[in-house]
This record gives sequence, structure tokens and C-alpha cells, in this order.
Amino acid sequence: MTDLPPLFDALDLDVAVLPGFPDVHETYRLLRDQKDMVCGAYALTYLLRAYGVNEVDGDPVTIDRVAEIAGTTLEPHNADRQALIEDRIATGELPSERAATWYMHDYFDGDFGVVEDEGGTSAEGLVEACETASGGRVEAIPVPAVRDAEIQLDAARFDALLGAMATGAVPAQPILNYNLRHTLAPAGLLGHKYNVVALLAQWDDPSYFRTMDWDVGHFTTVAARVARAGSDERYLVVRDSYKTFGWDGYHLQPESYVRRGLVRADDHRDGGVLLVTPAADTVRTWLADHGLEPGLWDNGSAYTTGTHD
Repeated sequence: MTDLPPLFDALDLDVAVLPGFPDVHETYRLLRDQKDMVCGAYALTYLLRAYGVNEVDGDPVTIDRVAEIAGTTLEPHNADRQALIEDRIATGELPSERAATWYMHDYFDGDFGVVEDEGGTSAEGLVEACETASGGRVEAIPVPAVRDAEIQLDAARFDALLGAMATGAVPAQPILNYNLRHTLAPAGLLGHKYNVVALLAQWDDPSYFRTMDWDVGHFTTVAARVARAGSDERYLVVRDSYKTFGWDGYHLQPESYVRRGLVRADDHRDGGVLLVTPAADTVRTWLADHGLEPGLWDNGSAYTTGTHD
């Protein structure tokens, strides 16, 4: 009789889901893939909706509206496509009410500036958009990874912050702003070997997988933290604005890789975490008690004053 090969060993995983998951997931799942340049506004939009902020100045809270308030900027290729669509509307070829449906990834419903390079949304813009859209009921408290040339989101503080959010001690939803090239490529086409079985098999050595070759900043949120008994490697369940990544937009990223992307030690831009919260005083007190100082960072994207005034 031939001996059968052993099965994969049982795994003892500890999953800490951040508070508010059902509400955030419900607003997130209704969105399509993001358009260019709006990943920050995309994340803030579904968090605002989850907190019950659904209107701004009598209009629905949409990604384009939040991006407009945040001073999001487009790049020339976006502006060229926008101009083409607007020309079709002007000539009657395209019904204006169908533009966002027929050109879902190219049409922007708002007034956006154009820059030659590094369009997108700044941390400052998102702080402003959160305050404005919510009428001050929700704040986005910025915590830079690097402060005065010193890393303040070191491994210990990042661990403490994530743990406090998972337990509810910090009542906030995090928006992470990091360089993508430090993280795993979370799709078959991009990552080749990235799948749940391989992730479990290579839990302690994520260097087995390809990292992203996009040297750009990105905004995502965090749904959960996952730890494995006997392992020092923890993973974040990231909620992405690209629904083709991972599993309907959710994917696993090594916590250490994400933190490295926040610090961005090897490029000319900076990263950090926005803590989106209706309880700003509680969050600020916790930050002060744990040696974390709020402040803005420069992620390379220009900030232009929104048109909400």
C-alpha cells in the first residue's frame, strides 16, 4: 500500500476585523473601479457614506464631488479624454446624462485642474474634503510616517495604532497613503503567483511574491489584521479602489511592506495615515499619549483649492 502524502498543516489564524466593517463594506461594494487620480477621494467617499454623510450642499456625496472639493488634479491624458467627451456632449452625439455611464473611467463630473506630472489628490486636500463634505461632523486627522526627518510610524507605533483601531480604542477608519512598489502585486496578471493557497504556504516569506512595479502613491483602507500563531509576519486585509485586485478589491499585504511604503525612504515623496473619525478629540488624545504627532505630508500631488466655496 502506498502512503498518501500529508495534507497541509492546520493554521491558527487570529483575524481582527476593524469596527464598522459591515457599514464600510456595504458602501464600498457599490462602487466600480476607480478612475485615474481619484484613489484618495474614492476611499474617503465610501468612508463618509459609511458614517452617514450622504449629501454635501444638497448634492449626493460622490467620488467626483469629493475629488473636486479635495482639489484633485488631472494629467494631460485625462484632460484630453475629458475634452473629447465634452465635445461629443456639445455636438449632441452623447447625452450628458449618459456620459458617466458610457465613459465610466474617463469622464469627470466636476471642475478639475490639470498638471503636467503627478496628478492626483494630496493629503491636505482630503483633510479639507472630509471637513467640508461632513460639515465638520467627521475629521480626517493626518499622521505622517516621517516627521521632521525622523520616522514616527516605526514598527512599534504602527503596530500600536493598528491594534488600537482594531479594538476600538482609536475610533477611526484609516486611509493609508503609500508607495505601491513596496507592496505585493495582488492580481493574477500582475503577481502571477499571488493566490490564497500560496499566501498561506509562504506566510513567513512574502518575498516569494512579486511586488508592484508601479512607482506611484496610492490610497487604500484597512478592513482587518491577520496574525498567524508562531509567526512574526502579520498581514493587513487591504480594501482597494481596484476591484480586480485580490478578491473583489480585498487583498492581503504584509504589514511590514505597507509600513515601508508609508515611510517611502527611497523616493522624494512622503506618506502617512489619515484617521477618519467623528471622535477627533479621542483620537488626538491617543496619538499624543503614544508619541504620534499629527501633520500633513507631501505625496507629490498638487493641492488646488476646491470649487465648493
